[in-house]
Amino acid sequence: MISVGGTAIKNFKQDFNLDGEVIPVEFVTMNCVEKQLYQLYVPYEGNTVRFHMQRNANGDFKIMGEGVCPAKFLPLEAQFDAAIKSY
Repeated sequence: MISVGGTAIKNFKQDFNLDGEVIPVEFVTMNCVEKQLYQLYVPYEGNTVRFHMQRNANGDFKIMGEGVCPAKFLPLEAQFDAAIKSY
């Protein structure tokens, strides 16, 4: 955990429900000063995939990189955003 100006920027793990399947997701921050960019690690087809979520001008975290995130997880984008903002 890194504490900057009294605010702790942390990596975290959270489970998400997708079509009755529990999906464990690891969120790894790429910025120790503010919530700006995260790498997400998600199990997929026997492997772990990694994709990025970056904060846009509106303050929302969006999946970055076309085709990097498996389409299966795209419907969870708003939930990933909410998890980052609330953690």
